[in-house]
Amino acid sequence: MSLVTVRRIAIILLTGVLLLALALAPNLSAAGETIEVVETGEDVDFPGNVDLSVTAESEAEIVEVRLFYRTVGSRVWAYAYPEFVPANKITASVNLTGEVSIYLPPGTEIEYYYEIRDSQGEVVSTQPAIVEYEDTRFDWEEIKIGPLTLLYYDQSDSRVRGVARILESDLERLQELLQIESPDEIKGMIYSRRSDTLAAFPQQSRTTTEQQTFQGFAFQERNLFLGLGMDRGLIVHESAHLLFGQALGSRALPTPSWLDEGFASYMDPSSRVFSGESLNNRTNPLRAMNAITGTPHDIGAFYQKSLSVVSFLIDEFGESNFQQFVVQLKRGNTIDASLMSVYGFDIDGLDARWAGEAPGAPAPAPSAPGPTNPSPILFFNSWLLGGLMVLVIAAFSVQFVVSKLRPVYDSEEGLQPWEDPDLWDDDEDEDPYHR
Repeated sequence: MSLVTVRRIAIILLTGVLLLALALAPNLSAAGETIEVVETGEDVDFPGNVDLSVTAESEAEIVEVRLFYRTVGSRVWAYAYPEFVPANKITASVNLTGEVSIYLPPGTEIEYYYEIRDSQGEVVSTQPAIVEYEDTRFDWEEIKIGPLTLLYYDQSDSRVRGVARILESDLERLQELLQIESPDEIKGMIYSRRSDTLAAFPQQSRTTTEQQTFQGFAFQERNLFLGLGMDRGLIVHESAHLLFGQALGSRALPTPSWLDEGFASYMDPSSRVFSGESLNNRTNPLRAMNAITGTPHDIGAFYQKSLSVVSFLIDEFGESNFQQFVVQLKRGNTIDASLMSVYGFDIDGLDARWAGEAPGAPAPAPSAPGPTNPSPILFFNSWLLGGLMVLVIAAFSVQFVVSKLRPVYDSEEGLQPWEDPDLWDDDEDEDPYHR
């Protein structure tokens, strides 16, 4: 037997021994195998409660549990520390809505998972799960209309079916105008009574709430809207918000409210469009309409102008140009750059054209020609100014000649006569520019 063969056999035997030792050693388990997740729990009680819990056990004491979560559609994870007492077997729980610092609309889906660590440094993570923040006060029914899943309660079947039939063509029209072939699924929740919306809608001012300024809210990142009443126009308006957001995509800059609300209102078949001439004196410029603010009256004027401007863009310049405008925005271009690329004018130019004004201020008309024979006073003034100019030129010429003829003094003898400060005052008294 050769030496090489003996070495090979020795290596194989050593490898086998090591593998057997690793398999039999009880304290050399893979990371996370000593922690076992027994169960997880979800309990939703609207409003304000999404209670999540996890039960886990380990050979060593469990010392840390972290809950990672995000709303479906978001790319950013947040985390919280559920409460528990360190032990070999623990149950940790947390009210998720108490950890979220922002408003959560009902219907929001939340993705989450746990990361559990014991005193030996072992870590295990659970598989991601999804919990929906449902409005548990009502027994919801649903109907599917194209990409829209509509949830409702306390509505007659005939009313729902009638609205659904009309909405099919409305949603098809939306997808056609926005050039969306396969839209993501969207969801709408329809409340039957204003009092039911108080705990569901975002917090508003007392005035806007009492005057019922807003009937619906769209949440583009979540592909979700809330609305009051089984109304065709409302559902189209809020669906338009969501699909418009899908058409723009993730690269687009934040959309100004005048464009977002104007487009949604334009797609609402019940909207009434007013002309720019009739609205111009009662509304703000488009550059001041990036967000909706003000009194209910101001908000009403905001919506009217937004609708009128978008209607002007589509009806005056055609749907194909508006589609190209959306494409420019989708690429991440600004509103000004997108308008200029497609229409040849910026926001200010759009404002002016919408109002019926010229795109720029016209040049002033030329003034009427003066008299053909100037008056004697004009002749006198001309001769006087001309004479003064001749005298000034002559004085400078004489001074230049004299300076050339004057003898040069040694600089060590002191100041030259025209450099003597005692002579400056006398010179200035004779200067014609100081009279």
